[in-house]
Amino acid sequence: MRGERAFDLEVVELLAEEPALLAIADAVVATQQRPRRRSLLPRLLAATMLVAAVAALGLALPSGDGERSLVSEALAAIGAGPVLHARISARLPRTNVVDLASGRAKPQTITIEYWFDEPQGRLRTVVRRGGVLTEEVLQTRAGATSSRGPVRLAAGAEAALDPALAGFVTGYREALERGRAQVVEEDELEGRRIVWLLLGAAAARERVAVDAETYKPLLITPLDRQGAASPFSWRVGLVQAVARVEADFAPPRRHPPAPFRGDVRGSEPVSSGQAAAAAAWPALWLGQSWRGLRLVSLERQVLTRGYPPGARVRVTQGEGLRLRYAVDGEARYVELSQAPFPEPAYAFAGGEATFNGNPVPPEGSIELVELDGAQRAAIGQLRRDGVYVTIWASSRALALEAARDLRRIAKG
Repeated sequence: MRGERAFDLEVVELLAEEPALLAIADAVVATQQRPRRRSLLPRLLAATMLVAAVAALGLALPSGDGERSLVSEALAAIGAGPVLHARISARLPRTNVVDLASGRAKPQTITIEYWFDEPQGRLRTVVRRGGVLTEEVLQTRAGATSSRGPVRLAAGAEAALDPALAGFVTGYREALERGRAQVVEEDELEGRRIVWLLLGAAAARERVAVDAETYKPLLITPLDRQGAASPFSWRVGLVQAVARVEADFAPPRRHPPAPFRGDVRGSEPVSSGQAAAAAAWPALWLGQSWRGLRLVSLERQVLTRGYPPGARVRVTQGEGLRLRYAVDGEARYVELSQAPFPEPAYAFAGGEATFNGNPVPPEGSIELVELDGAQRAAIGQLRRDGVYVTIWASSRALALEAARDLRRIAKG
């Protein structure tokens, strides 16, 4: 990642002023490899639309009186309140938080919870990553606001609620009574007997696992155009209609402005002694050589941080170090980027967030992401002694070994 721009979020051109919403939109849409949508709100509410697809679960019911009975049971299980409350969660593919001392790996998760009041036109969305609250959005007919402030819609977007959501409560009931889904097979999921339903068409298809006894949806697995299942499946923790007094439409709690893009404005080669003396933090490295690799470059870099225009924060400047370990003719390599701030130029996203938008793990741990098919096979990010480190490596194992072997550069 050399050149003037070191790191730029993939959706900058679409949401240049709303990076905070990427925690919702991209984790749901990009990870599922769906086509990018032009407007903000359909992307923002993509997870909600997935749950809405579950409305067709009643289509596997038998006909006649048996159908009417089961429809009643399904509707009763959801409830009769005016507010739809749902919670879905998923494991992020190829992403784990690893304890450096023990090697124990914990999958990184994302949970999306929402309350939708169709009659009053209100939708509140809450996102948690790794159990940590990372984003809140409240949408009304008057507009939308997030944890970062008012939401500006992309060109051509409308402030109205998505039609698929506006009619969800009544649409769910209608789906139970009519029928627009296909029963695929019976199966078991964690000891439960389930029925797989196929919903949707083309690039918007999902397989939904429905409990064969309660008819509650348990799992949503998106499919691509060829019918292959995405590795990113949503577990349905809750879908129920509640009274307004039970709903939570609290306004989002404001977060401080966070940078969303970063550039490398200048680089100069330095020695290890110069780096240790010049760095305003305890600079880290792997030595002159490490595990058959040698230090082929060490650069001091001038970095910039760009903030959304609505944040009213000027571009700020920082400093970092980039070290590369490699051997001529070999594919193995390790590249270290470090700074006393989670720099966007070094693949930290939105302040205290990793490449994937997750909270930076606590000291002693590293978030590891395997980049399937990418030239850089793995990225690891951690915080040590107040220093934010990004490790690019030719393999996950090499990134993990490098994180464990990091040590301070001696001065002098």
